[in-house]
Amino acid sequence: MGADANSTKGHISAARVLAAAIGPQAPQLTYAPPHTIEHPSAIKAAMAENMARSVHTPTFHITIAVDLKPLHDAAQAEQESLSLLLARACALSVQEHPEFNACWTPGGLARRERIDIAIAVDTPDGLITPVLCDVLRPLGELDEDWRGLKGKLAKRRLKPEDYSGATFYLSNLGLFPGIEQFDAIVPSGAAAILAVAAPSADGLTRLTLSCDHRVVAGADAARFLTTLSGHLAAVDKLA
Repeated sequence: MGADANSTKGHISAARVLAAAIGPQAPQLTYAPPHTIEHPSAIKAAMAENMARSVHTPTFHITIAVDLKPLHDAAQAEQESLSLLLARACALSVQEHPEFNACWTPGGLARRERIDIAIAVDTPDGLITPVLCDVLRPLGELDEDWRGLKGKLAKRRLKPEDYSGATFYLSNLGLFPGIEQFDAIVPSGAAAILAVAAPSADGLTRLTLSCDHRVVAGADAARFLTTLSGHLAAVDKLA
């Protein structure tokens, strides 16, 4: 058998050893308790694969504390989805900081011409991220599309195009009291994901932005969060 590009005269190169060491490893269950294998749904398998691809993303996290009570009050008064208003504020911020609508590829930065935001939703199949396309559209249109996506999700009829290809991600765990801060994984194909926690004892909510350092730097993230904070405070302009 001939030697490949990574070996010479049958010797395995250090690069191949390193690649094997850091690559995906199957768990060793030989001596573990008895078990059965549950095959994941197509959606869950796709999400797991996306997270696996994200493992080698050079990521940093930055947090800001904001008062989300006005946004909560507005959502309740208008019978509007809080996550939808958060997504709208994120889209307006991305519009002002377009580097957050790019993603890293082997050939260079892919700069997208539309802001599509995925909103993480907890389901029996695991965490699913339905994608709202063109979030700069009127809020009424977004609301109709979001209701449609949630309807498909409830009936397990989401298609790959319904939960793939987002340019920015949002994960809101604000409904779980005591979760005062958390970090989210930057999915493959995005520059950042925003993690929204529950209000802390001081009444403020911690927003943590996880970023791909190949696309944006710390100062970019700080400017983005400052802009986002302003949009969240100007509740009347999110409609």
